[in-house]
Amino acid sequence: MNSTVLHRVLLGYAGTLAAVGVLAYYLGPRHSPMSLLGGLGGGALVAVLSVLWRKRVLWSKPALTTAVGIFTLSFLWRAVESWLHAEIYAACMLAGLTALSLPLFVVLFRRWNQ
Repeated sequence: MNSTVLHRVLLGYAGTLAAVGVLAYYLGPRHSPMSLLGGLGGGALVAVLSVLWRKRVLWSKPALTTAVGIFTLSFLWRAVESWLHAEIYAACMLAGLTALSLPLFVVLFRRWNQ
Protein backbone atom coordinates (compact mmCIF):
# COMPACT_ATOMS: atom_id res chain seq x y z
CA MET A 1 0.00 0.00 0.00
CA ASN A 2 1.55 3.27 -1.09
CA SER A 3 1.51 6.47 0.95
CA THR A 4 -1.35 8.12 -0.92
CA VAL A 5 -3.68 5.16 -0.47
CA LEU A 6 -2.72 4.82 3.19
CA HIS A 7 -3.35 8.54 3.74
CA ARG A 8 -6.84 8.19 2.24
CA VAL A 9 -7.51 5.10 4.36
CA LEU A 10 -6.45 7.01 7.46
CA LEU A 11 -8.73 9.93 6.60
CA GLY A 12 -11.57 7.45 6.08
CA TYR A 13 -10.76 5.88 9.44
CA ALA A 14 -10.83 9.32 11.07
CA GLY A 15 -14.20 10.01 9.49
CA THR A 16 -15.50 6.65 10.66
CA LEU A 17 -14.40 7.37 14.23
CA ALA A 18 -16.22 10.70 14.15
CA ALA A 19 -19.36 9.19 12.59
CA VAL A 20 -19.51 6.34 15.08
CA GLY A 21 -18.99 8.81 17.93
CA VAL A 22 -21.96 10.86 16.74
CA LEU A 23 -24.04 7.70 16.24
CA ALA A 24 -23.18 6.45 19.73
CA TYR A 25 -24.14 9.84 21.13
CA TYR A 26 -27.65 9.46 19.76
CA LEU A 27 -28.07 5.76 20.57
CA GLY A 28 -26.49 5.41 23.99
CA PRO A 29 -28.00 7.20 26.96
CA ARG A 30 -25.32 6.23 29.46
CA HIS A 31 -22.03 7.19 27.82
CA SER A 32 -23.34 9.69 25.30
CA PRO A 33 -21.11 12.74 25.95
CA MET A 34 -17.97 10.65 26.23
CA SER A 35 -18.75 8.80 23.00
CA LEU A 36 -19.23 12.07 21.17
CA LEU A 37 -16.05 13.64 22.53
CA GLY A 38 -14.03 10.47 22.02
CA GLY A 39 -15.22 9.92 18.47
CA LEU A 40 -14.77 13.49 17.33
CA GLY A 41 -11.50 13.95 19.22
CA GLY A 42 -10.05 10.64 18.07
CA GLY A 43 -11.07 11.29 14.49
CA ALA A 44 -9.52 14.76 14.58
CA LEU A 45 -6.31 13.39 16.13
CA VAL A 46 -5.92 10.71 13.46
CA ALA A 47 -6.68 13.19 10.66
CA VAL A 48 -4.15 15.74 11.91
CA LEU A 49 -1.45 13.11 12.47
CA SER A 50 -2.11 11.66 9.02
CA VAL A 51 -1.69 15.07 7.39
CA LEU A 52 1.53 15.66 9.36
CA TRP A 53 2.81 12.23 8.35
CA ARG A 54 2.02 13.03 4.72
CA LYS A 55 4.09 16.22 5.09
CA ARG A 56 6.94 14.08 6.47
CA VAL A 57 7.00 15.46 10.00
CA LEU A 58 9.48 13.21 11.79
CA TRP A 59 7.51 12.35 14.94
CA SER A 60 4.11 11.93 13.31
CA LYS A 61 4.48 8.31 12.14
CA PRO A 62 5.26 6.89 15.61
CA ALA A 63 2.55 9.09 17.12
CA LEU A 64 -0.01 7.93 14.55
CA THR A 65 0.88 4.27 14.99
CA THR A 66 0.72 4.60 18.77
CA ALA A 67 -2.63 6.40 18.65
CA VAL A 68 -4.21 3.76 16.40
CA GLY A 69 -2.76 1.02 18.65
CA ILE A 70 -4.21 2.63 21.75
CA PHE A 71 -7.58 3.02 20.02
CA THR A 72 -7.49 -0.65 19.02
CA LEU A 73 -6.79 -1.83 22.56
CA SER A 74 -9.38 0.54 23.98
CA PHE A 75 -12.06 -0.65 21.55
CA LEU A 76 -11.23 -4.28 22.31
CA TRP A 77 -11.36 -3.73 26.07
CA ARG A 78 -14.65 -1.81 25.92
CA ALA A 79 -16.18 -4.40 23.54
CA VAL A 80 -15.41 -7.24 25.94
CA GLU A 81 -16.74 -5.19 28.84
CA SER A 82 -19.93 -4.37 26.93
CA TRP A 83 -20.49 -8.03 26.03
CA LEU A 84 -20.10 -9.00 29.68
CA HIS A 85 -22.68 -6.40 30.72
CA ALA A 86 -25.06 -7.40 27.89
CA GLU A 87 -24.92 -4.00 26.18
CA ILE A 88 -25.45 -5.43 22.73
CA TYR A 89 -25.50 -2.22 20.64
CA ALA A 90 -22.37 -0.83 22.23
CA ALA A 91 -20.61 -4.20 22.03
CA CYS A 92 -21.37 -4.54 18.31
CA MET A 93 -20.16 -1.01 17.54
CA LEU A 94 -16.99 -1.49 19.54
CA ALA A 95 -16.31 -4.91 18.02
CA GLY A 96 -16.69 -3.36 14.57
CA LEU A 97 -14.27 -0.57 15.47
CA THR A 98 -11.81 -3.15 16.78
CA ALA A 99 -12.07 -5.11 13.53
CA LEU A 100 -11.49 -1.89 11.58
CA SER A 101 -8.60 -0.65 13.73
CA LEU A 102 -6.54 -3.82 14.08
CA PRO A 103 -5.56 -4.26 10.39
CA LEU A 104 -4.80 -0.55 10.15
CA PHE A 105 -2.53 -0.80 13.18
CA VAL A 106 -0.73 -3.79 11.65
CA VAL A 107 -0.13 -1.88 8.39
CA LEU A 108 1.16 1.17 10.26
CA PHE A 109 3.36 -0.95 12.53
CA ARG A 110 4.94 -2.68 9.53
CA ARG A 111 5.71 0.71 7.96
CA TRP A 112 7.27 2.05 11.17
CA ASN A 113 10.86 2.12 9.81
CA GLN A 114 10.13 2.87 6.16
